[in-house]
Amino acid sequence: MESNTLGRIIAVEKEIQQNLDLERVKALEWLENEKRAYERKLLEEEEHIKQEFARKLEQAVIEAEASASALIDAACTAAATLENFDDNSLAQIVARHIGRVLPGSGP
Repeated sequence: MESNTLGRIIAVEKEIQQNLDLERVKALEWLENEKRAYERKLLEEEEHIKQEFARKLEQAVIEAEASASALIDAACTAAATLENFDDNSLAQIVARHIGRVLPGSGP
């Protein structure tokens, strides 16, 4: 009777071990599937970030070019205005503002 009980215990232990092995395999497969899914999500997010960065960079370049163009236009307009002043008018303007740029003179 004892050997019969021992045999059943060993059979149950083997069955438990087989179930544990099967569950371990299932868990590893699940983990691998989850890892692949997260890697795909990561790559998709990385691509999204790259596209968003490229779009924002392009927009920043467009805005910088527009700003630079406006500054150049304003400088050209100011230069054209200054070209139309005669020497006497320029001397008066410089005399009025020279105090701001000379060292030691206050505002």
